[in-house]
Amino acid sequence: MLSLTATLALSYSPAFFWTGSRDLNLGYRARHLNEATGEDLERAVAALLGQPGNQGGVLLEKAPAKGQSPEVQLVFLLEGLDTEDVRNDGAQMRQMNGFLQQSASSLTVPFTTRSQAHPTIFEKAARVRGEHVDMHFASHPELFNNRASDLVVIEHSAPDLASHDEFIGHVCHHVSEATNGNYAALVTGSKLPVEVPRRRLATVQPTGVKLMITRDLLAALMVSFLLFIIFISGLCCLLSMQTPRKFEDGSKAS
Repeated sequence: MLSLTATLALSYSPAFFWTGSRDLNLGYRARHLNEATGEDLERAVAALLGQPGNQGGVLLEKAPAKGQSPEVQLVFLLEGLDTEDVRNDGAQMRQMNGFLQQSASSLTVPFTTRSQAHPTIFEKAARVRGEHVDMHFASHPELFNNRASDLVVIEHSAPDLASHDEFIGHVCHHVSEATNGNYAALVTGSKLPVEVPRRRLATVQPTGVKLMITRDLLAALMVSFLLFIIFISGLCCLLSMQTPRKFEDGSKAS
Protein backbone atom coordinates (compact mmCIF):
# COMPACT_ATOMS: atom_id res chain seq x y z
CA MET A 1 0.00 0.00 0.00
CA LEU A 2 2.89 2.33 0.66
CA SER A 3 4.61 1.63 -2.65
CA LEU A 4 4.40 4.81 -4.73
CA THR A 5 5.54 4.31 -8.31
CA ALA A 6 4.36 7.35 -10.24
CA THR A 7 6.44 10.35 -11.24
CA LEU A 8 7.83 12.28 -8.29
CA ALA A 9 8.37 15.97 -7.68
CA LEU A 10 10.13 17.82 -4.91
CA SER A 11 6.95 19.63 -3.88
CA TYR A 12 4.82 16.49 -3.30
CA SER A 13 3.86 14.93 0.00
CA PRO A 14 1.74 11.80 0.38
CA ALA A 15 -1.48 11.68 2.37
CA PHE A 16 -2.93 8.59 4.03
CA PHE A 17 -6.50 8.34 5.34
CA TRP A 18 -7.91 5.47 7.34
CA THR A 19 -10.74 4.82 9.76
CA GLY A 20 -11.11 2.55 12.76
CA SER A 21 -14.08 0.25 12.86
CA ARG A 22 -16.45 2.27 10.67
CA ASP A 23 -16.61 2.56 6.89
CA LEU A 24 -16.64 6.31 6.22
CA ASN A 25 -16.72 6.09 2.41
CA LEU A 26 -12.99 6.45 1.85
CA GLY A 27 -13.02 3.26 -0.19
CA TYR A 28 -11.36 -0.05 0.58
CA ARG A 29 -7.59 0.34 0.17
CA ALA A 30 -8.41 3.02 -2.40
CA ARG A 31 -5.89 5.18 -4.24
CA HIS A 32 -6.25 8.66 -5.67
CA LEU A 33 -3.38 9.00 -8.14
CA ASN A 34 -4.24 12.48 -9.39
CA GLU A 35 -2.69 15.54 -7.79
CA ALA A 36 -4.58 16.83 -4.74
CA THR A 37 -4.24 20.18 -3.00
CA GLY A 38 -4.14 21.04 0.67
CA GLU A 39 -7.67 22.40 0.29
CA ASP A 40 -8.80 18.97 -0.97
CA LEU A 41 -7.44 17.37 2.21
CA GLU A 42 -9.17 19.92 4.42
CA ARG A 43 -12.44 19.46 2.53
CA ALA A 44 -12.30 15.68 2.94
CA VAL A 45 -11.63 15.94 6.68
CA ALA A 46 -14.45 18.46 7.09
CA ALA A 47 -16.81 16.03 5.34
CA LEU A 48 -15.72 13.22 7.67
CA LEU A 49 -16.48 15.52 10.60
CA GLY A 50 -20.02 16.03 9.28
CA GLN A 51 -19.82 19.54 7.83
CA PRO A 52 -23.28 20.28 6.33
CA GLY A 53 -23.38 20.30 2.54
CA ASN A 54 -19.80 19.03 2.18
CA GLN A 55 -19.57 15.80 0.17
CA GLY A 56 -15.80 15.49 0.50
CA GLY A 57 -14.76 16.85 -2.88
CA VAL A 58 -12.60 14.67 -5.10
CA LEU A 59 -11.25 12.39 -2.35
CA LEU A 60 -14.38 10.87 -0.82
CA GLU A 61 -16.91 8.69 -2.61
CA LYS A 62 -19.58 10.54 -0.61
CA ALA A 63 -19.93 12.12 2.79
CA PRO A 64 -20.61 9.78 5.73
CA ALA A 65 -24.22 9.36 6.73
CA LYS A 66 -25.57 11.62 9.46
CA GLY A 67 -24.46 10.43 12.87
CA GLN A 68 -21.64 8.27 11.45
CA SER A 69 -18.82 10.78 11.89
CA PRO A 70 -15.87 9.58 14.01
CA GLU A 71 -15.59 10.54 17.66
CA VAL A 72 -12.04 11.79 17.04
CA GLN A 73 -10.41 12.88 13.79
CA LEU A 74 -6.62 12.77 14.06
CA VAL A 75 -4.48 14.78 11.66
CA PHE A 76 -0.75 14.01 11.82
CA LEU A 77 1.48 16.66 10.25
CA LEU A 78 4.88 15.04 9.93
CA GLU A 79 7.90 17.24 9.40
CA GLY A 80 9.88 16.37 6.28
CA LEU A 81 7.46 13.76 4.93
CA ASP A 82 7.64 13.70 1.14
CA THR A 83 6.64 11.25 -1.52
CA GLU A 84 10.15 10.23 -2.52
CA ASP A 85 11.11 9.29 1.04
CA VAL A 86 8.01 7.13 1.40
CA ARG A 87 8.68 5.47 -1.95
CA ASN A 88 12.24 4.62 -0.96
CA ASP A 89 11.81 3.83 2.76
CA GLY A 90 8.08 3.21 3.18
CA ALA A 91 8.78 -0.26 4.60
CA GLN A 92 9.83 1.46 7.83
CA MET A 93 6.23 2.56 8.42
CA ARG A 94 4.95 -0.90 9.33
CA GLN A 95 2.32 0.16 11.84
CA MET A 96 0.77 2.72 9.51
CA ASN A 97 0.77 0.18 6.72
CA GLY A 98 -1.08 -2.17 9.05
CA PHE A 99 -3.73 0.47 9.75
CA LEU A 100 -4.23 1.01 6.02
CA GLN A 101 -4.55 -2.71 5.36
CA GLN A 102 -6.81 -3.62 8.27
CA SER A 103 -9.09 -0.58 8.57
CA ALA A 104 -12.69 -0.59 7.42
CA SER A 105 -11.85 2.04 4.80
CA SER A 106 -8.61 3.66 3.71
CA LEU A 107 -7.30 5.97 1.02
CA THR A 108 -3.78 6.71 -0.25
CA VAL A 109 -3.06 10.00 -2.03
CA PRO A 110 0.59 9.98 -3.18
CA PHE A 111 0.71 13.50 -4.61
CA THR A 112 -0.51 16.44 -2.55
CA THR A 113 0.63 20.03 -2.95
CA ARG A 114 0.32 23.33 -1.10
CA SER A 115 -0.25 26.84 -2.40
CA GLN A 116 1.81 29.98 -1.91
CA ALA A 117 -0.93 31.48 0.23
CA HIS A 118 -1.34 28.30 2.32
CA PRO A 119 1.97 26.39 2.61
CA THR A 120 0.47 24.17 5.32
CA ILE A 121 -3.02 22.86 6.13
CA PHE A 122 -5.45 23.46 9.01
CA GLU A 123 -3.76 26.76 9.75
CA LYS A 124 -6.61 27.97 11.97
CA ALA A 125 -6.90 24.77 14.00
CA ALA A 126 -5.25 24.42 17.40
CA ARG A 127 -2.16 22.24 17.19
CA VAL A 128 -0.57 19.85 19.64
CA ARG A 129 3.14 19.10 19.58
CA GLY A 130 4.00 15.42 19.48
CA GLU A 131 5.76 15.45 22.85
CA HIS A 132 2.65 16.96 24.49
CA VAL A 133 -0.04 14.74 22.98
CA ASP A 134 -0.31 12.31 25.93
CA MET A 135 -0.68 15.23 28.32
CA HIS A 136 -3.30 16.76 26.04
CA PHE A 137 -5.37 13.59 26.00
CA ALA A 138 -5.03 13.17 29.75
CA SER A 139 -6.28 16.71 30.36
CA HIS A 140 -9.17 16.39 27.87
CA PRO A 141 -10.75 12.96 28.43
CA GLU A 142 -14.05 14.30 27.09
CA LEU A 143 -12.64 14.05 23.56
CA PHE A 144 -13.32 10.32 23.57
CA ASN A 145 -16.93 10.22 24.77
CA ASN A 146 -18.66 13.57 24.19
CA ARG A 147 -20.55 12.26 21.14
CA ALA A 148 -19.18 15.13 19.04
CA SER A 149 -16.57 14.86 16.31
CA ASP A 150 -13.38 16.51 17.55
CA LEU A 151 -10.42 17.48 15.37
CA VAL A 152 -6.97 16.96 16.86
CA VAL A 153 -4.07 18.29 14.76
CA ILE A 154 -0.71 16.88 15.86
CA GLU A 155 2.69 18.15 14.70
CA HIS A 156 5.57 15.71 14.95
CA SER A 157 9.27 15.95 14.20
CA ALA A 158 11.49 12.90 13.89
CA PRO A 159 14.81 11.97 12.25
CA ASP A 160 13.38 9.11 10.17
CA LEU A 161 10.20 7.41 9.05
CA ALA A 162 10.51 4.64 11.64
CA SER A 163 10.30 7.19 14.46
CA HIS A 164 7.27 8.82 12.84
CA ASP A 165 5.66 5.38 12.51
CA GLU A 166 6.26 4.50 16.15
CA PHE A 167 4.63 7.75 17.25
CA ILE A 168 1.61 7.25 14.94
CA GLY A 169 1.13 3.72 16.22
CA HIS A 170 1.28 4.84 19.85
CA VAL A 171 -1.31 7.61 19.38
CA CYS A 172 -3.69 5.59 17.21
CA HIS A 173 -3.70 2.58 19.53
CA HIS A 174 -4.47 4.87 22.46
CA VAL A 175 -7.29 6.69 20.64
CA SER A 176 -8.73 3.47 19.20
CA GLU A 177 -8.91 1.91 22.66
CA ALA A 178 -10.47 5.04 24.18
CA THR A 179 -13.13 5.36 21.45
CA ASN A 180 -13.73 1.65 20.77
CA GLY A 181 -12.34 2.12 17.27
CA ASN A 182 -14.54 5.11 16.46
CA TYR A 183 -11.83 7.37 15.05
CA ALA A 184 -10.31 8.44 11.74
CA ALA A 185 -6.78 9.53 10.89
CA LEU A 186 -4.96 11.53 8.24
CA VAL A 187 -1.17 11.49 7.88
CA THR A 188 0.59 13.98 5.61
CA GLY A 189 3.55 16.37 5.51
CA SER A 190 3.57 19.41 7.76
CA LYS A 191 4.81 21.96 5.25
CA LEU A 192 5.98 21.80 1.66
CA PRO A 193 7.89 24.15 -0.66
CA VAL A 194 5.53 25.72 -3.16
CA GLU A 195 8.13 25.71 -5.92
CA VAL A 196 11.26 23.74 -6.76
CA PRO A 197 14.38 25.52 -5.47
CA ARG A 198 16.53 26.97 -8.23
CA ARG A 199 20.27 26.81 -8.52
CA ARG A 200 22.14 29.73 -7.04
CA LEU A 201 23.57 30.84 -10.39
CA ALA A 202 20.09 30.97 -11.85
CA THR A 203 19.09 33.69 -9.38
CA VAL A 204 21.94 36.05 -10.28
CA GLN A 205 20.66 39.02 -12.23
CA PRO A 206 22.43 39.44 -15.59
CA THR A 207 24.43 42.59 -16.14
CA GLY A 208 25.00 44.57 -19.33
CA VAL A 209 22.85 44.74 -22.44
CA LYS A 210 21.34 41.52 -23.74
CA LEU A 211 21.66 40.80 -27.45
CA MET A 212 18.14 40.22 -28.72
CA ILE A 213 18.90 37.58 -31.33
CA THR A 214 18.02 33.94 -31.66
CA ARG A 215 20.29 31.10 -32.64
CA ASP A 216 18.54 30.56 -35.98
CA LEU A 217 18.71 34.25 -36.87
CA LEU A 218 22.43 34.35 -36.03
CA ALA A 219 23.10 31.33 -38.27
CA ALA A 220 21.16 32.96 -41.12
CA LEU A 221 23.19 36.17 -40.80
CA MET A 222 26.50 34.26 -40.86
CA VAL A 223 25.49 32.31 -43.98
CA SER A 224 24.38 35.53 -45.66
CA PHE A 225 27.72 37.16 -44.81
CA LEU A 226 29.62 34.19 -46.28
CA LEU A 227 27.58 34.34 -49.51
CA PHE A 228 28.19 38.08 -49.73
CA ILE A 229 31.97 37.51 -49.50
CA ILE A 230 31.76 34.87 -52.26
CA PHE A 231 29.77 37.25 -54.47
CA ILE A 232 32.22 40.13 -53.98
CA SER A 233 35.17 37.85 -54.72
CA GLY A 234 33.59 36.64 -57.96
CA LEU A 235 32.70 40.18 -58.99
CA CYS A 236 36.29 41.34 -58.39
CA CYS A 237 37.61 38.46 -60.50
CA LEU A 238 35.30 39.40 -63.37
CA LEU A 239 36.28 43.06 -63.23
CA SER A 240 40.00 42.26 -63.18
CA MET A 241 39.87 40.38 -66.50
CA GLN A 242 41.73 42.39 -69.24
CA THR A 243 41.23 41.88 -73.02
CA PRO A 244 43.61 43.13 -75.84
CA ARG A 245 43.08 46.74 -76.94
CA LYS A 246 42.90 45.67 -80.65
CA PHE A 247 42.83 42.48 -82.69
CA GLU A 248 45.21 41.92 -85.66
CA ASP A 249 43.74 40.82 -89.00
CA GLY A 250 45.22 37.43 -89.79
CA SER A 251 44.73 37.68 -93.62
CA LYS A 252 46.93 40.78 -93.86
CA ALA A 253 49.65 39.15 -91.92
CA SER A 254 49.85 36.32 -94.53
